[in-house]
Amino acid sequence: MRGPAALMLVSARADDAMRREVADGLRPRPEFLVLEERHGVELLDWSRVPGSRDARSGLQSALHVATALPRVAYHEVVFSDGEHVGLPLALAMRSLRITTPHLVIGHHLTTRTKAKLLRGLRLYEGMTRILVHSSRQHDLVHRALGVPASQLAFVPYYADTEFWRPVDVAEEPLIVAAGREHRDYATMATACSGLDAKVFIAAGSVHSPGAGVVNPEHWPSNFEVGFAGYRDLRALYARASVVIVPVIDTDFQAGVTALLEAMAMGKAVITTGAIAQGDIIRHGVSGICVTPGDALEMRRAVEYLLADGDARRRLGMAARQSVLSSYSVEAYSARLAEHLMDLAAAPAAA
Repeated sequence: MRGPAALMLVSARADDAMRREVADGLRPRPEFLVLEERHGVELLDWSRVPGSRDARSGLQSALHVATALPRVAYHEVVFSDGEHVGLPLALAMRSLRITTPHLVIGHHLTTRTKAKLLRGLRLYEGMTRILVHSSRQHDLVHRALGVPASQLAFVPYYADTEFWRPVDVAEEPLIVAAGREHRDYATMATACSGLDAKVFIAAGSVHSPGAGVVNPEHWPSNFEVGFAGYRDLRALYARASVVIVPVIDTDFQAGVTALLEAMAMGKAVITTGAIAQGDIIRHGVSGICVTPGDALEMRRAVEYLLADGDARRRLGMAARQSVLSSYSVEAYSARLAEHLMDLAAAPAAA
């Protein structure tokens, strides 16, 4: 299904090298390539922004918005892939009286700075619709920031189920965690210290380089911390008996990428931050949720899963099926395309 003439600001480099890696199965398919291929969305990625670099920053967002502005009026709808570009683009469009419908993904809108911009400057008036990835953010953005409910929609996140798929290798006494955004590795270190299992933490993320991470003062002897590329991380997930997503108590969907990757691979997952992750995990059915900061509860969950292969398989199968039915990259892209078509079909509402 082809969509409207939409321009998408993509906070990544979608150049030929990246596309070859996706085609060769070296990395998962991002939603923007699916939107381009299946729905005709034009991508304005970092490779098309003069002077841009491969990392998010205030300058990068300004360059991205400056490059987009002359093109916005020639499209039926413009789509910002995050508030880091959505907020400045909304301000610019409102100042220049550009009325092109503007769709924005809001990852974490309730931080102090973003809340001031939305509530004080009413920048949501430059956003026709804001998509959020957690129902908790939906409620807070409406009630605490004053964004009209009619401008908000909940769209859960995704994983590429072809790349992140079950692999026929034997599980090992290995526990894996990935990412650094709002992670609580101190609690995980306490919970997993001394277990008869190795722990590998792939602590790398480009999404929120300034996001806080809580590390232990000393890593236990059974822990290894390093970086893992997409294929290496997939191999780690495949060998792991348990995957942990140890998120600090937060009001948005931190850790959802790692959570859905592991679920798509059919792994038994333990996660904290149950309020924010409750949209994805069904406790005891497709994973286990534990209280943020409770090392004893986490340790008991880990010991239970390490000792019970049947429980791991049951949770992993349900997790994989959940992602296939509701959180695939195809389903996510189709939902985004529906919002783009809806906004393009009703420009007067903008």
